[in-house]
Amino acid sequence: MKAAEKQLQDMLAEGELRLKDIEQRLRGSHSASFSEQAVEREGDEVDERLEESVTREIALIRFALERISSGEYQTCSSCGEEINEARLEALPYTTICINCAEKGSASA
Repeated sequence: MKAAEKQLQDMLAEGELRLKDIEQRLRGSHSASFSEQAVEREGDEVDERLEESVTREIALIRFALERISSGEYQTCSSCGEEINEARLEALPYTTICINCAEKGSASA
């Protein structure tokens, strides 16, 4: 469990750095040229989508760390069965087992 917790903490730190970088780019100033502003705004749209994605991932990682603390990390939140070790290694912030994921009972 210690290895999973360390991996999640490392992922959290990396995600927070990525989020900070994205937020700085979004707060940056824009050019005076309208044509350059159009290109910059397209970049902003991409950054906004990235920000949403990274924010969601950070929330999932934090929830996984909470599940470790509460002893629920390896338990599927949908069916209550144990989540396979290989699945947790591949997707350390998952809350459901592969069977429930295949059924589409919750998000991975």
